[in-house]
Amino acid sequence: SKPLIYLSILLLIGSTLVRITNDQEYRHELFGNKLFWASTGLFVFGVVSVAIGSSYVEDIGWMAKKTMMLPMVAPLLIAFNFQYNRLAALSGVIIGFWTAFILTASMHNWTWDGSRYGGATWDVGMWGVVCAMLIVLLMPMIFFKNLSITARCILVLTIMGAGFMLLASGSRGPLLGAAIAIFFYLILKQRIALLLLGATTLIGALTANIIFPQQASSTIQRIKSITDLDNDASNYIRLALWENGFALLKKQFMVGDKRFWLGNGHQGKIVETNEFFHSEFKYIARVKPGALEELHPNVADQHNMYLDSTLSSGILWTASVLVFISLLGISKKKIKSEKHSPQISFPMLIYFTVNGLTYSILPHFAFMMTLFFIALMREVEE
Repeated sequence: SKPLIYLSILLLIGSTLVRITNDQEYRHELFGNKLFWASTGLFVFGVVSVAIGSSYVEDIGWMAKKTMMLPMVAPLLIAFNFQYNRLAALSGVIIGFWTAFILTASMHNWTWDGSRYGGATWDVGMWGVVCAMLIVLLMPMIFFKNLSITARCILVLTIMGAGFMLLASGSRGPLLGAAIAIFFYLILKQRIALLLLGATTLIGALTANIIFPQQASSTIQRIKSITDLDNDASNYIRLALWENGFALLKKQFMVGDKRFWLGNGHQGKIVETNEFFHSEFKYIARVKPGALEELHPNVADQHNMYLDSTLSSGILWTASVLVFISLLGISKKKIKSEKHSPQISFPMLIYFTVNGLTYSILPHFAFMMTLFFIALMREVEE
C-alpha cells in the first residue's frame, strides 16, 4: 500500500544516513559516486523549484515526499551489488504481491464476473499499474540461465497471477505499456519465446472464451475500446483533459509565467487548472466541447504524466528527471569479461514511458517504484 511504500523509503533513507555516519568506507564510496550527486541534485532542484513556483507551502512537502526516492538510487545500486540483498528485495516484492493478491481476491469473495476488479489497498487503475509493473520486472528474469526450476516456477506463477489481476482490473494503459515493453524485450533477446507467448496467449484467450464467456467478452471489449476515441467516454475525456492541460501550459509560456518553468505545485496546479478551465478553456475546447462540463471529471488530473508533471513540477525538472531515468534504464554496465552487458532494465523504462501517456505517474509512487525496480534490474546477474 502507499503508506507502507512511503514508510519503506523513509527506512531506507534512515539506514543510509546511519551508515554514512558510521562507515567511512561506505561514505567515501557513496560521496564519490556521480550518480548520487546527480539524483540528489534533482531531488533538491525539484523541491526548490516548486517552493519558488507555488503559492502553497504544503506543496514543498508534497514534492519532497513524492521524489524522496531519487537520492536512494545510488545507495540501492551499491546495496544490490550483493546477491543476498538482490534476493531479499525480489523476495519481498513477490511476497508483497501475493499478500495483495490474497487480500484482493478475498475482498471480492474469490470470484470475478467480468467487471473491473479493484485492489484491496489500491484503486482499480493503480492496481493495474502495480500488476503490470511487476510483470515487466519479472518477465526478463525467467530466462536467466542459472535459475533453478523452483525459482523459475515461482516467477512464472507470479507473472500469471499479476496478469490475471491486470486483466481483471481493466486498466488499459498499463496493459498496453506492459505489452509493448515485453514485445520489445522478447523481439530483441528472446524471439522464440515471443512466438511461444503469442501462441499461448491465443490458446488461452480461446479457451477462456469457451469456459468463461462473460469474463472473456468483458476483457476483449475493454481491450478493443483502447482505439475508440469517439464513443468511449474515458478515452475522449482523457483527450479533453490533455487539451485543457496543454492550453494552460501554452498560456503560461506565452505570457512568460515562471510557473511554466518551475511548476505550480500540487495544490497550485489544482487551483490554477480549475480556474483556467472555468474562466477560459470551456469556451474554446475542441475535443468533445462540453464533455468536461457534462461528465464532471477531475480537470486537475491530466491523466498524462508529461502534462501533469510539467504543470505541477515545471518543465525544467520534468525534462531533467525524464533524461535521468532514461539514462539509468538504458545505460550499460561493464562486467568481468570487460565487455558491456545490455541492461534488462530497458523494458521497465519502456513501460514507464508508455504508461505515462494515460496515467499521471510523475512524480508519484509509481515513479518511486520504477526507480527501485530499475536499480534492482541493473544489478541482477543474467
